[in-house]
Amino acid sequence: MTRPITVDTLDNQFIIKIDKDQIDKERLLQLVNSLRIEAMAERVNLGEDIEKLGKEIKSSWWEANRDRFIPLKKGE
Repeated sequence: MTRPITVDTLDNQFIIKIDKDQIDKERLLQLVNSLRIEAMAERVNLGEDIEKLGKEIKSSWWEANRDRFIPLKKGE
């Protein structure tokens, strides 16, 4: 009988094998993406300007996506 999840190591890598019947591919990709983001966040050295950067990112995002949420009125 095959184990649903196995973890091996090779040099500096983890090798994870997951039985396809145990988890949906999309869910697995979400999990891997979350792990990648968490790993990147751990390496980031956040300074005092992080709040300013966050506001800039939100502002840029809003400018790029405003029309998706607030459609322009006719004549504008």
